[in-house]
Amino acid sequence: MNNEITFLHNHWMIPIVVCCLIIWGIFIWKEWDHFSKPKFWIRSLVASLAILTMGILALQPALPIHRKNAKVVILTGDYKKSTLDSLKNQYRNITTIIYQENQTILKGIYTSDTIFVIGNGLASYDFWQLENQKVTYINGTTPSGIIKYTYNQKATVGEQLVFKGIYNNAKKGAQLFLEEPSGDVIDSVTLQTDKNWKFQLSATLKIAGNYTYKITEKDSLGTLLSKDPIPIQVAKRKSLRILIVNDFPTFETKYLKNYLSEKGHKVLVKTKITKGKYKFEYFNTDRIPIGGFTEKNLAPYDLVILDALTAKNLSRNSRVALETVIRTKGLGLFIQPDESLFRTNNNLLTFDVSREKSTEVRLYSETSAKVSKYPFTIQQGLMVQPIHIAANESMVSGCKHIGKGKVSTTLLKETYELVLNGKSATYQRIWSDIINKIGKKDNKAINWDGGEVPIRKDEPYEFTLRTFIPNPDVITENGYQISMARNIDVPNLWKGKIYPKKTGWNHIRTPQDTTTVLNYYVTDTTTWQSNSKYNRIQANQRNFETSLFKDTKTTSPLAPVNPIGLYVFLICCLGYLWLAPKLS
Repeated sequence: MNNEITFLHNHWMIPIVVCCLIIWGIFIWKEWDHFSKPKFWIRSLVASLAILTMGILALQPALPIHRKNAKVVILTGDYKKSTLDSLKNQYRNITTIIYQENQTILKGIYTSDTIFVIGNGLASYDFWQLENQKVTYINGTTPSGIIKYTYNQKATVGEQLVFKGIYNNAKKGAQLFLEEPSGDVIDSVTLQTDKNWKFQLSATLKIAGNYTYKITEKDSLGTLLSKDPIPIQVAKRKSLRILIVNDFPTFETKYLKNYLSEKGHKVLVKTKITKGKYKFEYFNTDRIPIGGFTEKNLAPYDLVILDALTAKNLSRNSRVALETVIRTKGLGLFIQPDESLFRTNNNLLTFDVSREKSTEVRLYSETSAKVSKYPFTIQQGLMVQPIHIAANESMVSGCKHIGKGKVSTTLLKETYELVLNGKSATYQRIWSDIINKIGKKDNKAINWDGGEVPIRKDEPYEFTLRTFIPNPDVITENGYQISMARNIDVPNLWKGKIYPKKTGWNHIRTPQDTTTVLNYYVTDTTTWQSNSKYNRIQANQRNFETSLFKDTKTTSPLAPVNPIGLYVFLICCLGYLWLAPKLS
């Protein structure tokens, strides 16, 4: 243990030493006339001691506090009394602390032994208080209710709001309801008593705006148990300019062009009939044919759809032009697959796949329609993002970034059969997911990222924005400015943090670009309680799971030395220096 005295103001050492030397020099110069007399040496000694004492007081000496080798238990929400009793029986002198969020935890307690945290655990913003401590976390029981959920927080008109969740320890006969902002029920499900039971609710989004749907839980008698918000932002549907080029007519393209035109997109279809002859079809657009692929011809389009044969047979100039527009203009490219596509070596078209036996897949739920697919799975990669994931977690549709744009394909085939079998909703959802994912995006001066939900009142909420504006000013709806921190490695990435004070919809904006704002929904601690408790348990397990293996050697806390003795000694020295000349 370190018993050496130290100074709390070590960083002042050099200025204080310089000042002391200057004062000492002035005193010697003043007393130099008495150099040959004994009183010179006595006064110089007393003055040196006085100056040294003042320097020590300015540096503020401190000694390490001797730590007690004791154990501490921190009680957090929903802790088990049996766990606490067991710890008290095992460790008679254990210290008990009741945890309060955002308050000092180990106030006045210093221990080099184990700290036990029992219950749901600490809030993530309080983890720093137990850094470099030896912590054992004993979690409580996994809460009953919706412990995990996910849904599309941003969507466009006509898309589906799809809410997927996991319910733990459901009561028999209980039901979940998906309610519109008006309170009308649009979907429901009866809970199964299985542990960690998966469920799904959905609704069609019809009008643009910021809305708060709700998940309501009722027991078998219809008694309301909980009502939790689902904030979602619905944007207006953007009309895309889409070019479809096929080497031969297909039913897949026939139904796809009808779907796209019904959704208001401007579609040009170019289909090869015989060698050198093409058929052109126009939907919601002017009748202007397109020749070969050049940067000029491709620049107006937001999305190009090619069948695999056309994509592989592109001339070198056409392929270079296509890749250039994708890379620099943000054009989206979708390849309608055939089995040969997954064996091509073309860098632009290549997706890493592995063969599997399955030739059918369900995409959205266990009850959704099966869709035919090629016997492959797309491999996850650093630049490959999933669009559709099967129940076995394999990627069915994916896209990869090429500069500003994206190239995409799917393992699904003959999706038009869904329409023939009366599954139009599934068909539309598949293609809506693909089109919205890879279509050219608007170039905005500022792009906001609001982070995860739920956002709670008076708790830290972090958000990021990407912009090339040198010093963006970010303000709340009340006009308060938010301090932003720039990322060291990514100059156009900024991060901010606020503590929301008002529940409901809020927004953050910047006066330098009034076209975009960050809308976010704030709730209170009474909502999504099961999910909040579960997430806290998981966060504590991740944070403290390696604490027993960390190097827990820490420097002892310091306590300032009582300065009364030094002040008394300093007054005596100064008193002598003041009184001695008068007596002589």
